[in-house]
Amino acid sequence: MKKRIIVFLAALLAMAALCGCGADKVSASDAQKISIVTTIFPEYDWVKNILGENPAEAELSLLLDNGVDLHSYQPTAEDILKISTCDLFIYVGGESDGWVEDALQEATNKDMVVIDLLDELGNAVKEEELVEGMEGEEEEEEEEGEEE
Repeated sequence: MKKRIIVFLAALLAMAALCGCGADKVSASDAQKISIVTTIFPEYDWVKNILGENPAEAELSLLLDNGVDLHSYQPTAEDILKISTCDLFIYVGGESDGWVEDALQEATNKDMVVIDLLDELGNAVKEEELVEGMEGEEEEEEEEGEEE
């Protein structure tokens, strides 16, 4: 009887040791994951293709859902939390992303890398072409001035 109890306790001790080691490996690998947050789908798709088919070392998030207008988007509290704790944040920049500065002030990860694509492209950004039937900004301002 004593022999069975000793074998049972030894097996239980060995199992506990193995489970403890397994738990450390899981938490260590989760801590090493890189958290990447993008605002729109083209950025998300670009990063996803760079990461490859099995991005085990990265957790990729897309903020804007399908059909959400970039120009009127306002982040939720959950979005702000994702941004504040991520390792890499990629956004378009410009007037549409005016909310980003406020979100970045709330960041808890001070080592976060932030990529503003308009700033990164600099002079390589192409201006919008006016095509017949489109109104330029100057024409819109003139019309608004005439209405007042």
